[in-house]
Amino acid sequence: MKSLISHRILATTTLCLFATAGIMTAQEAKSFRQLRAEHPGWLQIPGRLIRPDCVHEVPSGAQVEIDSNGNSTGDVKMNGRLIAHYDSCPEPSIDTRHLSSQAPQTMQAPEGNGWVEDTQWELSLSSTDNIDDVSGYWHVPSPPQYNGALVYLFNGIEPAGGGWIMQPVLQWGNNGNFGGNYFTFASWLVGPYGSGIAYYSNPINVNPGDYLTGVTGQTGVVGNTLYYVITAADGALDQQTSLSVTGSGLQWVWAYGGVLEAYYVTSCSQFPQGLSNGNNESHFYETTVAHGYPAFDFVNPQGFYGIIDGYGGPSCGFSPTVSGLSSSSGSTSLLVY
Repeated sequence: MKSLISHRILATTTLCLFATAGIMTAQEAKSFRQLRAEHPGWLQIPGRLIRPDCVHEVPSGAQVEIDSNGNSTGDVKMNGRLIAHYDSCPEPSIDTRHLSSQAPQTMQAPEGNGWVEDTQWELSLSSTDNIDDVSGYWHVPSPPQYNGALVYLFNGIEPAGGGWIMQPVLQWGNNGNFGGNYFTFASWLVGPYGSGIAYYSNPINVNPGDYLTGVTGQTGVVGNTLYYVITAADGALDQQTSLSVTGSGLQWVWAYGGVLEAYYVTSCSQFPQGLSNGNNESHFYETTVAHGYPAFDFVNPQGFYGIIDGYGGPSCGFSPTVSGLSSSSGSTSLLVY
């Protein structure tokens, strides 16, 4: 299972290793509730607790950049023209993906926070190869019976070693910057927890039952620089919102077929409900994975597998499974909750 620890930290001296271990131990010793109390006003975006001035909404179709060292340049472009620049965040963000499972049991708050369950796959690619397309579709579920939780549902890709993630995200609830007791859909680029920066495209409001398509696809390569577009589209409304990403120095090898992430969950009824009064579940249909740009070689069979992540809250019958792994039409990730 991928976790904060599995996001490998390279150190060249024993002193650096001890310093890193000390930082991680200090973070792990605190519950999510304690971290929130220590950072009033910070936002809970997908996977990160972060300063509000380090999260940037950009126009749909805008382009952001990752440099050869794996850091954000802060430049935002539209049609090749610089439209904004954001300086580095003065404080690092906090990784909340698996925080609940790392905090001591006696310190866990009686609520669920972090990644709940997912289907994932690390592809074995040559050093010059990358995932160049992950796409799939799902439906907007029915609202929760009770409000109060912040819930994210998405697919996406990560580079080797973790850190950055490109993801089209369906959201229920308010993350501190936007949202409420309704569903929104946006494309996100979230930086490593040490970088403290994230970008998202203009969110669109979507409705229960809408057919959503989430695609992260490579559109070009110049030298060592890769060009991607993250697209979050609603077929029922004929609307979409996208974010372009350029980057070098990263190899994108982790694919996520479907992820359920949630915060402030105190009861199972705070998760979205199944459509037509069905079981509480989300299907991520016809997920395909390709590599070898510009060839777009679709991988068949696939290697997705389900993981239940430690989120520290009520047990709601979680069960991530994958079917259709040997089908050329793509796989289906079923997240039960």
